[in-house]
Amino acid sequence: MAGRLLLFLTVLVTLGHAHFQSGQRLKPRLQRDRRNIRPNIILVLTDDQDLELGSMQAMNKTRRIMEEGGTSFSNAFVTTPMCCPSRSSMLTGKYVHNHNTYTNNENCSSMSWQRQHEPRTFGVYLNSTGYRTAFFGKYLNEYNGSYVPAGWREWLGLVKNSRFYNYTMSRNGVREKHGALYPQDYLTDLITAESIRYFRSSKRVYPHRPVLMVLSHAAPHGPEDSAPQYSNAFPNASQHITPSYNYAPNPDKHWIMRYTGPMRPIHMEFTNMLQRKRLQTLLSVDDSMDKLYNMLVEMGELENTYIIYTSDHGYHIGQFGLVKGKSMPYEFDIRVPFYIRGPNVEQGSINPHMVLNIDLAPTILDIAGLDTPADMDGKSILTLLDTDKPVNRKPKVWRDSFLVERGKLLHQRVEGKEVSQEENFLPKHQRVKDLCQRAEYQTPCQQTGQKWQCVEDATGKLRLFKCKNEGGGAKNFQRGVAGHKHPISIKSQMYHHNSDGCNCDLRPLNLHPAMMRPFNKKPFFSKKSECSILSNTTVTCDTGVYQSLQAWKDHKLHIDHEIETLQTKIKNLREVRGHLKKALQYDHVTGGGRGKGGARDKKAWLLKEQKRRKKMRKLIKRIRNNDTCSMPGLTCFTHDNQHWHTAPYWTLGPFCACTSANNNTYWCLRTINETHNFLFCEFATGFLEYFDLNTDPYQLINAVSSLDRTVLNQLHVQLMELRGCRGHKQCNPRTRSVELGMTHTSTRRKWPRVKKPSSSRTL
Repeated sequence: MAGRLLLFLTVLVTLGHAHFQSGQRLKPRLQRDRRNIRPNIILVLTDDQDLELGSMQAMNKTRRIMEEGGTSFSNAFVTTPMCCPSRSSMLTGKYVHNHNTYTNNENCSSMSWQRQHEPRTFGVYLNSTGYRTAFFGKYLNEYNGSYVPAGWREWLGLVKNSRFYNYTMSRNGVREKHGALYPQDYLTDLITAESIRYFRSSKRVYPHRPVLMVLSHAAPHGPEDSAPQYSNAFPNASQHITPSYNYAPNPDKHWIMRYTGPMRPIHMEFTNMLQRKRLQTLLSVDDSMDKLYNMLVEMGELENTYIIYTSDHGYHIGQFGLVKGKSMPYEFDIRVPFYIRGPNVEQGSINPHMVLNIDLAPTILDIAGLDTPADMDGKSILTLLDTDKPVNRKPKVWRDSFLVERGKLLHQRVEGKEVSQEENFLPKHQRVKDLCQRAEYQTPCQQTGQKWQCVEDATGKLRLFKCKNEGGGAKNFQRGVAGHKHPISIKSQMYHHNSDGCNCDLRPLNLHPAMMRPFNKKPFFSKKSECSILSNTTVTCDTGVYQSLQAWKDHKLHIDHEIETLQTKIKNLREVRGHLKKALQYDHVTGGGRGKGGARDKKAWLLKEQKRRKKMRKLIKRIRNNDTCSMPGLTCFTHDNQHWHTAPYWTLGPFCACTSANNNTYWCLRTINETHNFLFCEFATGFLEYFDLNTDPYQLINAVSSLDRTVLNQLHVQLMELRGCRGHKQCNPRTRSVELGMTHTSTRRKWPRVKKPSSSRTL
């Protein structure tokens, strides 16, 4: 009898052990569901949603669902604050330098991306393990709708960039156009309805199959069209007015920040309207989250579903005088909202660990029970959320630094030699004209303490000369004019560390004079005081032109501006003509594409031709629209009364503003730990920036001059390591060697002390 009982117990223990091992293989990490069903995963992604400007305060339903019901991360960032690079990082779990999507155009949904990186997104991995995968909304900026990306069983992807009405969707490879009817065409509502329909049908047909869904909303991205019921919301929105709002110019920051002056009244009115309209679009996303939540509750799937809410990057509205945009390495552009709720995720907690957009793919794979591929740079955040871990177990080592990168260093050939584009200046004559508008350069060199003066030479060109001696008198100045065959370059003033910076205004460069005024003031000149050409080709001028020196200067600036506009148009048309000639000569160059060499030449030519055609389309559009806002080396935008087609409407007329520059390429080290909180940046121009956010949370002062040379070298070494990192083992630093002045501990890291800035600016 005892033997039989012993045999029975042995068999029982053996079977139980086998069942336990089998269950461990099937059961994902952190998943303790008794039904042993893998959890559903829903990623909700917004476009251009800020965290620093208070956008989440408008989303009460989302905060109730995600903050009270889950965990919010107070230090969530993106590694590149641009749409397509950041979205590519989310899909692949890689830094930009590893998936090579550097901008919203370069390699964005290109053939190279489709071959090398699209087959390795989190959608592909989960689809291969039995997940019912679906994608709804904006994918990548250059997605053309001609195919369904790998890994998605259900596909409803937006063709090209964000729109709310009058857009095209690719529904499982078939293009469908949408108009401007509410609610059936409103993109936010369409994404919500289609995702709920898919989830319900999947659970009805495949009740035991887990679902992965991505809801990629357009809000609050432009054109900022809200649902009609929300067009009157937030009439006094002012969350965007932070301490850095209209804090300009910034002579201690990189080039575009020195170039940008204070906003005009029309710009500030625009920022107020833009903030209001952005918040209005988010109210529909808020409704979407509520509908999604109620559906999960109704179907009994809430407790077995992970929901992640975040954005592809932040945004700025008037910060540092920049009217709107992203792509800067500062907090308002790289910080994003990040929430997660699901099984064993602590409710109502705030997690201070640093999480990144590159962590999304590893986290989603970890939820599904898959290991992180070695080539992914991010890490799963589930180890930060496990509420079932033993109390006495030490927390795992987590990163305290990451790389912020934008663009790549391009090269050009000059006289057969490859030269780095370290400084991307505006044309010299334009820079001289800009500086000569400053009052300090318009007085003669006899003035005490004056160092520079602008003079007009015999050809009518403005030139900047350096006074020989401060207060040296007219004689010295005349000798300086005669003696200087080459005027003193203004490059040192704009880039030299000891210069006063360029306190320039965008208005003389970008705008027609009729637009160069605040909306409550008269223009600098009017039709009553200007020159014109008569039918007999003679020139006549109204007497008002000569009534004052200022009136004469204003009208001359207007004529110069018109000449430059026409010269730009002529240059554009010549490029179009050159394009037509090159296209005609194609067969002669490639030999008709015959043979292997001809096929290779044809492929290279087609790629080059595709880029050239895109450039030509932009040029032709610029010519047709009489675009005088665009400037060489600058990213600018125009706004007029027809820009917004839904209420509330803009009625204050047209204006122009520039938001970034071609030389805004950088690599930054962002660090947050127990002792330090800073941003260190190296720009492609060689310019350096350092901000101590413990003492300067709004990054008003560039304190790089306060750092010792040894500290700068240490920061540079660490930044270079991150710029070349590959895989999660290299790309998630926490400790460094003792040579860099840091201790080898898992929870604390000490940095070399730095000197505090000797002076600071006040608001």
